[in-house]
Amino acid sequence: MNIYKILRYPEIIPCDKRLHFILGVTFSFIVSIITGNIYIETISIVLFGFGIELFQYITKSGKVELLDAVATIIGGLFIIVEQIIR
Repeated sequence: MNIYKILRYPEIIPCDKRLHFILGVTFSFIVSIITGNIYIETISIVLFGFGIELFQYITKSGKVELLDAVATIIGGLFIIVEQIIR
């Protein structure tokens, strides 16, 4: 398999999901600095991911998709896993 083909895999992921992923990483990083507690961080990233979608549903300001919440949570899990490993 060509290395350049592997490096282009993220382009397959829609831009919206990539933005949710980055938002999850950023939010989780901020919560980890403030609390320093992995459990609070995990709960907050799940609530944040679904909260964004709930907000979009209530305000009808965007397309509500479960995978957006999942992408946000996966982004946050990257920070949580890093803390567990450390």
